[in-house]
Parts: sequence; structure tokens; C-alpha cells
Amino acid sequence: MEAEEDVQSVLTQETHELADILGYQDDAVLSTLYKMMDSRARERLVRAASHRERILEMLGYFSTADPAMCRQFLQMVCMHCDMPMRLESRLMSVTGSVTSDPWPTLAREALSLCDPEEVIENISHTPVDESIASQGWCVKRPRIDHVESYKAAVRRFLLQRWERVMQGVVKEVRLEEAWVSLRHRTHVRPRDRADGALSPSELPQGEEEGTVEDRVTVHSLLGSEAQVTLLLGQAGSGKTLLMHCLGQKWTQDASPSFHLLILLEFRQLNLVARPLSLKELLFRFFLPPEGGEEECTAVLDFILENPEKICLIFDGYDEFHTKITHSGKLSSSFDPLCPLPMAELISGLCSRRILPGCTLLITCRPRDVTDLESSVDCIGELLGFNQRSVKEYAEQYFQDKGLNLKEKAVSHLLANHHLLTMCYLPALCHICCVCLDHIFSSGGSELLSQLPNTLTQVYLQILCAFLSRCPGSSTPLLQSHRAEVTLLGRLAMRGLEGSKIVFLSEEVPPDLVDFAAKAGLLSQVDLTHEDGSKGQGYTFIHLTMQEFLGALHIMTSDDITEAQLKKKFNLKTRWTTKSNPKTVFTDSLHLYVCGLAAPACFSYLLQLVRGVGAVVWVKKRLALVRKLLRSLAMSTNLTGPKVVELCHCVQETQDAQLAREMVGSRPCFELRNITLNPVDLDALAFVVSSAGVGIGLDFGACSMELECLDILPSCQHIDFLIFRSRKYDDRFADKLSCILPRLPTLKRFEFICGNLTDVGAAKLARALESCPQITELNFSDNSLTDRGVREIADIFPKLPSLASVSLGRNGCSLESIFILLEKITSSPFIQGLYAEGMKDISVLFVPSVDMKCSKDKTGLTVSLLNCRFTTDQMNRLCQLLARCPGLSVLDLSGGDIKADTLKALTDSLQELNISKQIVLNEIPISVDGLMVLTSFLSVCPDVVQVDISQQDPVRVSILFAGGIEKQHPEMSKKLRLIGCALLPLHLDHLCENLTDCSTLTLLDLSNNSLGNKGLKKLLDLLPQLSNIQEINVSENAVSMEGVVLLADTLCSHRNMSEVNISHGGKKLFLKFHSSKRIQSEALRTSPDMEQDKKLSLTHSDIQPTDMTRLCRRLVQCPGLLKLDFSHGSLKDDAIENLLNILPKMTSLQLLNISHVQMSTDGVLLLVRSLIDCQRVRAVELRPQGEAFIKFVNVKAEQATCRLTQYTLSSGDVEKLSGILEQCPHLSDLDLSSNLLRDEGVKSFVDSLPRLRIANSVNLNDNRLTQMGALYLVNTVTTCEKVAAVEVSLGTEERSLIRFEQDSDCGKTLSLRECHFGADHLQRLAEILTRCAAQLVKLRIRNNGLSVQVIEDLVKQLRCGHVQRYISIEEPWITAEAAVNLLPCCLNLNPNIHTIGVNNSTVHITLEECQNPIATSGDTSTDMSGSLSTVTISLVDCAVQGHHLVSLQTVFQRCVLLQELDLSYNSIGRVGAEFLCSVLPSLASLRKLSLETKETSEDVVLLLAEGLLQAKSIESLNLSGHMITDREAVALTRTLQNLPHLRTINLSLCYGWTPAGALELVRGLGRCLSLEGISLDSVQLDEESTVCLAQGLHAMTSLKRLNLNNIVTMVTGSPWVGATLVLLASLEGLRGMEELELEGMRISDNGVEELIKHLPTWTGLRKISLSGNCISDQAGERLVQALTTCTALEELNLSRNNLSLACAAKMGQVLPTLTHFRVLDLSENEIGTKGSVSISKALISMKYLTKIHLTSIGTSELAGLADSLAHCVCAEDVSFAWNDCGDDVAVKLAEVLPQCQKLRRLDLESNSISTIGAEALARSLQSCPSVEVIRLWRNFISTSDAQKLRQREKRLNFSST
Repeated sequence: MEAEEDVQSVLTQETHELADILGYQDDAVLSTLYKMMDSRARERLVRAASHRERILEMLGYFSTADPAMCRQFLQMVCMHCDMPMRLESRLMSVTGSVTSDPWPTLAREALSLCDPEEVIENISHTPVDESIASQGWCVKRPRIDHVESYKAAVRRFLLQRWERVMQGVVKEVRLEEAWVSLRHRTHVRPRDRADGALSPSELPQGEEEGTVEDRVTVHSLLGSEAQVTLLLGQAGSGKTLLMHCLGQKWTQDASPSFHLLILLEFRQLNLVARPLSLKELLFRFFLPPEGGEEECTAVLDFILENPEKICLIFDGYDEFHTKITHSGKLSSSFDPLCPLPMAELISGLCSRRILPGCTLLITCRPRDVTDLESSVDCIGELLGFNQRSVKEYAEQYFQDKGLNLKEKAVSHLLANHHLLTMCYLPALCHICCVCLDHIFSSGGSELLSQLPNTLTQVYLQILCAFLSRCPGSSTPLLQSHRAEVTLLGRLAMRGLEGSKIVFLSEEVPPDLVDFAAKAGLLSQVDLTHEDGSKGQGYTFIHLTMQEFLGALHIMTSDDITEAQLKKKFNLKTRWTTKSNPKTVFTDSLHLYVCGLAAPACFSYLLQLVRGVGAVVWVKKRLALVRKLLRSLAMSTNLTGPKVVELCHCVQETQDAQLAREMVGSRPCFELRNITLNPVDLDALAFVVSSAGVGIGLDFGACSMELECLDILPSCQHIDFLIFRSRKYDDRFADKLSCILPRLPTLKRFEFICGNLTDVGAAKLARALESCPQITELNFSDNSLTDRGVREIADIFPKLPSLASVSLGRNGCSLESIFILLEKITSSPFIQGLYAEGMKDISVLFVPSVDMKCSKDKTGLTVSLLNCRFTTDQMNRLCQLLARCPGLSVLDLSGGDIKADTLKALTDSLQELNISKQIVLNEIPISVDGLMVLTSFLSVCPDVVQVDISQQDPVRVSILFAGGIEKQHPEMSKKLRLIGCALLPLHLDHLCENLTDCSTLTLLDLSNNSLGNKGLKKLLDLLPQLSNIQEINVSENAVSMEGVVLLADTLCSHRNMSEVNISHGGKKLFLKFHSSKRIQSEALRTSPDMEQDKKLSLTHSDIQPTDMTRLCRRLVQCPGLLKLDFSHGSLKDDAIENLLNILPKMTSLQLLNISHVQMSTDGVLLLVRSLIDCQRVRAVELRPQGEAFIKFVNVKAEQATCRLTQYTLSSGDVEKLSGILEQCPHLSDLDLSSNLLRDEGVKSFVDSLPRLRIANSVNLNDNRLTQMGALYLVNTVTTCEKVAAVEVSLGTEERSLIRFEQDSDCGKTLSLRECHFGADHLQRLAEILTRCAAQLVKLRIRNNGLSVQVIEDLVKQLRCGHVQRYISIEEPWITAEAAVNLLPCCLNLNPNIHTIGVNNSTVHITLEECQNPIATSGDTSTDMSGSLSTVTISLVDCAVQGHHLVSLQTVFQRCVLLQELDLSYNSIGRVGAEFLCSVLPSLASLRKLSLETKETSEDVVLLLAEGLLQAKSIESLNLSGHMITDREAVALTRTLQNLPHLRTINLSLCYGWTPAGALELVRGLGRCLSLEGISLDSVQLDEESTVCLAQGLHAMTSLKRLNLNNIVTMVTGSPWVGATLVLLASLEGLRGMEELELEGMRISDNGVEELIKHLPTWTGLRKISLSGNCISDQAGERLVQALTTCTALEELNLSRNNLSLACAAKMGQVLPTLTHFRVLDLSENEIGTKGSVSISKALISMKYLTKIHLTSIGTSELAGLADSLAHCVCAEDVSFAWNDCGDDVAVKLAEVLPQCQKLRRLDLESNSISTIGAEALARSLQSCPSVEVIRLWRNFISTSDAQKLRQREKRLNFSST
């Protein structure tokens, strides 16, 4: 009976676990079990609600059934289902052995009640089920025994390992005291950022990392729900010891849910290179089963079948030599006997593809976990010791050392702040205890001053302590064991480089093993090799000791070069990335390297370095480390984790200067999402305190223990402190409240995004009372309520320096706002209260110190946005605001304020005493409410502006007098009621409110529904608005009736100045002159003078009847009227009606019709205004662009007409010509860009003789062909007044006709790129024949003319009674062709006076023929007679010496030749010889020019010989030639034999030595009759310069002197006295006309010398002194001295040091010089005032042709631009590089049409935008002479530049 009760009770106890197991079974198994129940019970199963309820129903049935039936049921469950071994064993033990008949009688009876077919089916399966049952039971029993046997072996094995690990451990390990900060599925760390912050995208959504940190014990990790747990801990935190302790606790049944616990170490697995199977991993590298293969198979099967009962611990993942395989790369199937790479095996366990359901615990250092994070369920970080733990550990350590030593060591450890912080890490705590033991045991209390200050120094002491254990030790210890320490360091470094901790026995020399074992530096470990064999290995006592010895090796071994040291030295980060999760193997190597660089470690390093130069070598190594640290300290792109590491490094060096440099490069240390321990804070404190300057600390989501806060007071000079994280709560605030009073320099404190409640806020508030320097507080985003806000508000008066407090995003209500307002009523220092709902609440203060120093207190601003007020709350708010002193601004925008609530506010407005503004944006207001607010303008004198816009978004504001600057004694007022649905009936009330508001200046009623009726009411109000300046009634449905009404008012109302209507009345503005302005202007001028008026009706379609009505009203306008119809459309009838009334509109000054759509007939009608209205001065029309008609008050003497960009047919041209024939005063006509084509042009030129045009006709861009060009050319014969025709058919089509009143001046013809054919050339020849008598200039350029055509032209134009100039440019005219062309032309036309080719252009001048000798039909020429040609030139046309031979005959015939120029060719020796051969025949030759840029040998020598035969030479130019000393001697001799020589040019010559230069200069000095000398850029030594000066002084006839850029042969610049010597030599040269001394470094002394000579140079025409060192004062005196040079034409003073004084003097002197032409003051800082002086001078300089003012130090050149209007002869103007803006460009655009001779305007590198460029482009239409305007480097986009360039080709935006 007892057994029967036992089986039922067991089933009842295990019901729920069995239900879980059965829930995963197939339907076939459950069906078999269900059929063991009776039919009634099965019916109940059908009614069960769910699958689990059916299983529970079945289990309940058998728990109350017959015990035998229950046993049979459990036996069937055990045979068919997999279950945990514990449960299976228990069930088997109560069911007994399996009977031969597993179906008891009761069961069979139950089956008999079933359906017969079901019974037959079930019975047929019974033998199989019996077989399975028997076999299953026979197999499972021995498997259980094997597993239990293996479990017992594992217990023994883990206990043995625990005993071995615990050897030497001081303190008992208590898992319940080892705490872990646990977080679930941590977020991936972001990549390091330069600012150490997280980007918004990197922040976790909805949950801050580490928001809730569960503190659990290590032991509880195995009992958590997580299947895969990652335990993090720093090196030395005790991870390995704790894992062994977990194993030991498991052996004591501390974790009964695990049947097996397997502990593996990665340092052992690193020895395995080949793939392993799961079986090999478990049984070869953990514990092989004792029962052989059978037990091995049984245990493996158990593990595979029951993974939830298995716990796997992998210790030291950071030591694993590779990273795990990503789960996506693993194979889908798993075979426990199939070998896999170790990384793939570990990854399979983590990803649950291998042993799914097992518990996996992995330990690792914190920074090597990124590749694991996606696979684990939770991550825990092992917490270190606290102060109590440190004390307990130290007491335990020194327990057997004697009471005295124990008390002394423990007390010192707790008193030494730095050592104490290091002890928070368990391994370091042990190290510190060993260190203190060694020090106190060795020397006693006298060594207290030598206690270590850094971690490195601690390890030095530890190393010495270990070495002292070795026999034969003597002091110094390191020196006595130098060899062994060196070997250990090399071994340690080799291991670190190979990521190796375990060394095989064969890797360590036996002697070293013995030594290290005795010293305790190496530990022996048991190893299992790949093949399963056992072996021995060695490890250092700890990884940190291995790293320290490695650092010693780096700092003392000459095997480590500086480059290698730099490579090994890098900062570690605590953030890692998925792309490279495994970091450098070492943790602290760089710290020890830095620590060994400290001065205190110098003597230790010397003990390990051998050699004579050891001291120098060690110092150099230490300096290198400090240099590396300094570069990092100065870097500003380190992340927070690296900043912490750098602090550790700096602390280790104990270098205060490094700390200062680190703090100096960053104002704040931002630390984000890292765990900080006391050691980190201690390092931070060292840096901050050592720096001695203020800094901020910003902790964002950093995990830290409360003990860390105790270190903050040691961080001296903390300016601000920020804590932001949900993990910072009241407990954290409580601890912090004890710290804050100990921070005397704290100015800013933020506790944000935390879990702070009212309790914590109260404690912080009390603590902050002791921080008088606080200026900023921020408690946003916490859990404060109104009570907490009151706690903080209570301390406001106690903080005199407070500037701002932020309290947003808390749990506050409106009560908090009222609490703060109550504080405002009693505090004079609060400047503003800002709230946006409850999201953002801040209070601003005026610090009491500033308030005492300030005369005026800034008004109080209260901004309560998006706050919902009830009526009672609004009344309370108003009561509090009425008590607030100095309320300036009240902003209640966005609040949900009802009508009654708003009324409560308006009723209280006058009591609030607001000085500046009330804002009620986004609050809808009724019309009645509008009228109430409007009435404040009249009722409240201080209200100066009411702005209400009911459009979305709603804008409402009331401005008071204190909110604007008072410019007038009487304050003007403004009213805006926009989109308020106002009707005409509402205007009555509005007008009543405005009746007493005479100071209203602006009224805006736009977007309402006033209509014409409302407009009429508004206009009736105008007499009462005496000061109104603008009224806006846009969008008020005003029709044309209203426009006519406005036109009447414009004429009748004296103050109204402008009516601006657009878009059919949608936009409507009225502008007025104030009454006071009219009165003041009337006093200055005439009392009867009317004001200017303007009516704009733009973007509108004006009907003919409306035009008539409108214009008739405007006829009565008394003032000067401007009418604007732009951007609209006009029908022909409307234009005709306008023209009918136009003569009557006597006050009209301008009619603007820009961008108006009209027909061509309408355009021609407007042109008729030139005839119908004699006041028309200009008609300018275009379909898209500016178009207007301008009028004058009286009859216009001249008128211009511009009709461009239309498409005019021949008929249109005839109509236009007919109109223009009736205009007698037309000066200029522009018909460009009208697509006239040839037919239209012909029609126009046919009528040209009948037109009376004074100046010009522009026909550019009309798509002409060659025939059209000939039509234009023919006008020189058909129209007597035509003086010049210019035609170009190239890229820039140009067609221009000019007229002259004087018919005797001759005609000019210019043809460019016309490319005439044979027929065209024939017609051109006929035209030239007809006009030959009057043609004086013919320019033909790039027309594709052949040699024959040119010859025909020359022949045809050979006769005439006028002097004629011909210029023909073709690209083929060069080299031999150019040379051959000359004799052809000379043979064809004996009247050629001068002929030459320059580049590819032939220039011919024909002299007047007194007696024509041939008719046009006589083609014979005399080839042998002499020629009258006086000048022949071939310049820069690629002529070579052998080409000149063909000119032999020409030179022989040109007996009168006076000038020969062969410059810039390559004539070489052959040419020189030819020239020498012909010179004797050129008896009349006066001038010879042979300038060159090439080097040719002996050319000058040959010429010197040949010139001896040219006695008539007066001018010789040899510029650019190489002249050797020999040639210099020959040239000198020649010059002395040229009696008529007057001018010599040797500029840019070179090649001589000082002796040759001296010889040449002496020769020049003997030519006393010279009048001109040019020595530009030649090299002379001092002796030659003195000789030159002596020669110049003797040349009394000298008139022109060029000494630009003369330099010495040695220095490349003038020698110090050269300038003064040369200037002094000019004394007595009274005939000086041109003087060029550029780049001579002339200083003030030189200027004074020059001034002495100026009074005698009355004929001086040019002086150039650019590029010198002339000061402003010297320049002023120089300009004053120039008053005696009355003939002066050109002055160049660019690139000097001139300024205002010199410019002012020029303003006085230059107008007196009547011949002045050229001025260059570029690159002188004359400034704005100086430019004003120059601009005044320009007014009187009407003959000025060139003015360059590049980079003169001011952008305000509008005055200068305006003055150019007086310089009517100006050709070249530069305002470049002055940063000029559009104002200058617009002013230039106005002036350019008056500069009729201007060719070039340089405006590059300024600040001109597209606006200014467009103004210049428009102006060019009136400037035909302008060739280019440079606009490079201005504020014009490339696209805009291209558009402008297409419009006007003369605008240049390139750099060339």
C-alpha cells in the first residue's frame, strides 16, 4: 500500500514538469497515452480548451487512477519521451521493473470499450510497443550509471583544481559578495567619435544603455533565465578564481539544476591548432571518462539529449587567439563526432546550434566582446572591491605579519588615496599589499617618503620584492639580476607580441625557470596537447606582470628601435566595433611604458642598461615617450575612452606639464557609455589638478560605483559637472550632495536624463547652497514634481552668481510655474521665466554682482508657451504678473485659451505694467476681441503696435513703447489686422478706435473682405490719419472701380505718394509722405511745390475703357507722376487710348511698360509717342525685359529709340520707318535682335536717307548673311550722313552705322568674319569704287581673303585725294607669306607711305595722291622706279633670316626709307648678315628696331659692324639681345661712330660680365648727344652704376630715361646707394620729358632727391615710380612738387605705401594739370577718404584716358564711379580687387553711356552679384565703344555667368 501511494504522489509532484515534456511530443505518442484512459475520461479531453489542458487532464486522471495503471502509464512515458536524467531516474524507481505484459487488465478493459476498428488497429501494434519498451528499459539503466559515475569524477576533478588555484590566496572567496552589474542584450557600442559623444542615430531608441543595471552575485548567474551569459572583468578582477569557485560550489550541490559543470580555459584551447569535435573538446581537454569508450558514449549521449542540464564555462575569451565565426556562416547540421575549427565550435555553442538549451558562461575582458554581443542573452560586468573589502583583504593579508606591521600597513593603505584607488581591483590590492610588506619589512617607517606614486612604481617594488627572494641578491636588486630580468622581459615581450600567456617548457630555458620559480615570477601549469598527451607549461604570475616586464624590455633594450616603440605605443579604447572586435592583446603595456618614463624610475632603468652611454640612451628613450604623449595630449579628436587612457598615461609619468597641455587642448572631458572605476577617477583627478586651470567633466551613461564620487573633490579647478543617465538616482544624488560643497570652483552643475526625485533634489539643493560660484543649474528630464521644483526654487536667493536654471521634462504641473513666479515677485535678480508646456522650463537671472555694476536692469521676460490655462488659473497668473517688478515681455503663445480665459487676460492688461511686448500667437481671437485689442492703440499711450494675423499660423502681438528705439519725441504707432475676416461694417468700429490715433503710421488690413465699399470708408478716414505712411489693403477683392477711386485720391490727397496695385488688385499698397516731411520740404523749396506721385498697376490686364478712365483721372495729378504698367498685358485699343491722353498728362515723367504683353502694332503705336508727345526723351521697348518711355518737362531736344528682341517683318520695318521719318530729333536708334534678316535690313537702309538720325543705328544680332552685310556697307554711298559702318558676321554678330554732322571728315568701313564669296567681293569692289573719294579707313579682319583679293584691293585703292589707312588681318599672313606680300603691295601701289605686318595683320598707309597717274582701267605698273615708302615693319610674324632675301629689291627701291622694324622674329645670323648688306643702301634710315626674345650668337657683333655703314641712324633698339663682353666692346665702338644717334634701347639685354657692363656703360657715357636711354631690367654692378650716373650727368640733352628694375649681378636687387647715385646724376637735365624708375626701391630719401629736380623739368610728360617704397608723407610732397610740371600727362605710383595724405594732395594738384591723361594708383591703401579726394579731382579731368585704381583698400567706390561721368575721354578704367558691391556696379551702369570712348572696364575680384552684372549688361546696350568688362572672381554663379555671356558677349568672366 505504501508503494501504491508513493507512485501516485510522485506523479502529482512532477505533474507540471511532465506536462512540459509531453507538450513537445508527437500526436502519435499522445494518442497512445490517451487510449489508456476510459471512454468517459476521453470525452472530457475533447471538451478541454487547449492542448496543455488536455495533457493536465490526462495526468490528473492517472494520478487518481489505480496504482498499477499509474505505474504502467509512467513506464510508457519513460519509454516514449526524452526527459532529464533526474526525473527519469525517479520515475523508474517508483514504477519498478517492466512486466512482460505492459498492458494491464484495466487497460485492456478500457480498450475493449473503444471502437472495434480502433481496437484492432491498436492490438496490431502491441508487439512492437512491447519490444520498444523492453529494449528502452534495458538500455537506459546502464547509461544512468555511467553518467552518475562521470559526474562523481567531475566533482573530484573540480575540487582538485580548486585546491590548486586557492594556494596562496589570502582571503576566502565568497561568491555571495562578488557582485556583477548585469544588463540584458546590450546595445552595440558605436565607433569612436572625435568628440566622444553619441550621435542621435547611435543612441538606443526608447532605452538608454545601462538604464537599469541589475546588481546580482556571481553565484546567481547560473540560476538566471539567461542561457548564454557573458561576464566581463578587467585583468586582475578575479574572473578565473571566481569561475573555479563556481565549480567548487557546484560540487557542493549549490546548483542542483545542472547535472554536469564543465570548466574550460581559452589559454589551454589556444594550444590546439587543428579542428576538434565536441566529443574531443569535452573529454580530451576537460576530463576523460574513466569507464572507457562505453562511458564516453553514454555521457555524450546524455549531454546531447539533456543539454538543459549541462553548464559550460569558458574562461578568458580575451586570450583566445582568434574571433568566433559569425552564426550565419555555420553549417546547418551538427555532428558531435565531426571536427570543427575551435572558433566555429564556440560560435555554435553561443548561437545555440550546438547543445541548444545548455547554460553557457564566458568570461572576458571588457573590450573584446563585440563579436559575442549578438549571441548572448545578458552581459554582466564584475565589480571590484569597495573600501570595506580592501580593508578586509589587507587585514587578512597581514594577519600573520605581526600586529604592528598589520596596523601600520593597513592604516597607510587606507590613508594613501592613490594606493587605495588602485586596490579597488583585487589583483592590484594584492600587489599593493605585497609592495607595502616589502617596503615596511625592509626599511621601516623611514621609507614612507619612497612609497610608490604610480602603478608602474608599485610593480617596480613588487619586482624588487620577488627578486629579493632569490639567493645571492644584493642592492641594487635589478642590477644584480640584470641578465635574468632581461631574459624575462624578452620572454614576456615575445609572448605579448604573439598573444601568448602560456609558454611551453621547451620555450623557457631551465636556468630561467629555476630563477623565476624561486622568485615567484613564473607559475607551472598542466597542459594537454592536441594529441591528448599531458605536458607542463609556464605562465607569469599574472598578465599584468607579463606586461610590466614587457614594458621594461621596451625601455631598456636596444633591440627595440624608436620606430618599433612608436608602433607599440597606442591608446586603448573601451569601445569596440563589429568590424574589428578583437583588440590588441595587451591592456596595460602602454601604461607601464609611460610610468617607466617618469623621473622616479630613471635610476631603475639605468640598472638594466649597460654601456658607457647608458645615461644618454635612457634619457633619449624617456624623451621619446614624453614626446609621443605630448602629441596625444595636444590632440583634440580623442574619444572619451581614450581620454581616460591618456589620463592614466599622464598620471604614470607624473608630468604636470603634460597634464596642462592635455587640459589646455580641451575645455571639457566628455565620457560616454563606459564603466569608470576609482582608478579612472584618480587618474582624471591627477590631470585636472596638475593642470591648474578650470575644466568640465561630462559623464554620460557611465557606470560608476558611489566610491568614485569620493575622488571628485581631489579634482581641483572643476568648472562644471554634468551627469546624464537614468542610472543616476536619489542614492547617487545623496552621495553627490556630500561632494558638491567640497568643489569650491564649481560654476555649472547638470543632473539630467536621470532618475532624480524630489527627495534627491532636496538633498542636492541643500548641498548647492554651499556653492556660491554656481552660475548654471540643470535638472531637466528627471522625475521631479512640484515639490521638487519648490525645493530648488528656495535656493535661488542664496546663489548670488546664478545665471540660469533648467527644470524641463519632469513630472511638474502649472503649479510649478506659479511657484517660480512667486519667486520672481520677491527676487530682483530673475531676468526671465521660459516654459514650453512642461517640456522645457528655465529661469534666467542677472547675477547680483552684474546687477550692482549695471546702471539699467534688463526687463523681465515671462514666456509660457503651449500652456493650458483655465479662467481661474489665468486670473491667478495675472495677479502674480502684476506683482512682478519690471515685466518686459509676456508670451502666452500656443496655449489652449478659451474666450472667457482670454477676456480675463485682456481685462488685466493695463494692470500688468508690461514695458515691451505681449505675444499671443496661435490663439484664435474673435472680431470683438480684435476691436478690444485695437482700442489699446488709442486707450493705452504706451501701446505702439498691434499685430494680429488670423492666418495659419495665428500671430498676435502687442508692442509697447519700451520695445522699440525712440527716434522721435512723438512715438509712431502701427496696426496690422491680417486675415481677420473683416467686412465693411466692421470698419465703422475700427475707424472709431483710430479716430484719436493720429500718430498711426502703418495700417495693414490685408487678406480681409473689405471690397470697394470698405476701401471707400478707409479713404474717408485718411484726413484724420495725418502721420500715416503706409496702408496695405491687399487681398480685399478691390476691383477696377476701386483702382479708379485710388487714382482720384492720389491726385487729390496731398500726402499720398504712391499707389501700388498688382495681380488684378490682389496686392494693394498705399504710401504717404508724412505731413511734417511735406512741411519741411516746402520751407526749403517752394510752398506751392507738389510731391512726386506714382501709380503702379502691374501684373494686370488693363481693358481699353479702364485705361481711359484711369488716365483721365491722372491728367489732374499736380505732382511729377510715374506710371507703371509692367508685367501685364495691353491691347492695341488700350495703347491707343493711352496715347490719346498722353499729351495731356503734363506731369508724367516715366511710363514703365517692362514685361508687358502687346502686339507688334501696339509696339509701333508706342513708338509714335515720339511724334505725338514732344516731351518724350526716350522710348525703349522689348517684349521680355526693361521697357519704358521717359519724358522731360519741356520739349525734348533729342530723343532715343530702342526697339529690341521683337520679330519684325519687312512690313513692320516699313511702318516703323514711316513713323521715324516724322521724328526730327532722333539721336540714336537701336533695332538689335529683331530677326530682321537681309530683307528687313534692306527695307530699313532703303529708308535711311529719309531718316534724321544724329548719332548711330544699332542693327546687331539680326541674322544677316553676306548680302545683308553688303546692304549695310552700301549705306556709305547711299546716305551722305553715314560716317562709319561696322559689320561682323562672326560669333558675335555686330552691325553698326554711325553718323557725323560734318560730311568732310571721311568715311570708315570695318568688315569682320564676313567670308565673302566671289560675287560678294565683286559687289564690295563696286561699292569701294563709288566711295573711294571719301573712304579714309578700311579694316578687314578674318574674312578669308586670298593674296589675289588683297592685291586687287591695294591696287583699287591706290589713288585718291585723301590719306587712307588699310588694315587686313588673315591667319595666313605670317613668315614667308608676310614677307612676299610686302613687295607685291608696293609694286601695285606706288602711293604706299608705310607698310608692315604685325603678327598676322598687314597695315598700309596711303599718302594723298596729288597727280593720279592711272585710271582704273590701266593696270600697268612701273617695277623699276623708286618708292616713296618711309616705313617698313615685320613684327612678331615668325620671319626667319632667309625670308628677308626677297626684300633685296624692295630695299633698293625704297630710297626714302626712314624706319625699319624687324622685332620679335628669328632672323639669326643669316638675317643679320643680310641686314648688314643692305644698310649701306638705306641712306635715309633713321630708326632701326631689332627687339628679340631669342638667343642668337654673334648677332650683335655683326650688327655692330654693319651699323658703321649707317651713319644716318638716330634711334637704335636692341632690346632683349644677349651681348657678350666682346660684343659690348664692338657695340660701344659703333655707338661712338654714329653721329646722329639720339635714342638707344638696351632693355632686357644680358650676357655680359661686370667688365663688359662697365665697358658698355662707358661707351654710352661718351654719347653726349643722346636724348633717350632705356636700360630696363639690365644687370650692373656698383662700379658700372656709378659710371652710368656720371655719364647721365653729362648728357645735357637727355629727355627720356628708363631705368626700371636695374639690379646688381650679385644680389638680384639694387644696391643700397644705387638709387640715390642715379637720382643725383639727373641734376641739370632740364629737358627731361619721360622718367621711368620702377622697382628701384626708392625710399623717402630718394623722393626728396627727385623733388629737387622737378622744378626744372617743366616739360616733363611722364613719370613712373611704381613698385618702390614711397611713404604717404613722401608721396604727398612729391605730388605737391609736380605742380611745376604743367605738361605732365602720365603719373604711375602703383605698388607703394601711399595713403590718405597723398590722395588728398592729388585731389588738389591733378585738376591743375590740364594735359593730364593717365593715372595709376593701384595697390596703395588710400582708403575710403582717399577715394573721395580722387573722385573730386576726376570731375575736372575731362581729358583723362586711363585710370587704374586696383586694390586701393576700400570697397566704397560709388563716388569714384559717379565721377567717371566727367571723364568723357576715358578709355581704360580698373576698379579690380576692391571688394566692390552691386552699388558700385549699378552706379557704373548709369555712368557708362556717358563715356563714349571707353574700351575696357576691369572689375575682377570684387563682390558684385548677378544684380550688378545684369545692370552692366543693360548699360552696354548704350555703349558701342566698350570692348570688354572683366568680371572674373565675383559673386556670380557659373550658370548666371553663362546666361549673361549669351546675352552680352562683352562681359568676361574668365581669368584671361
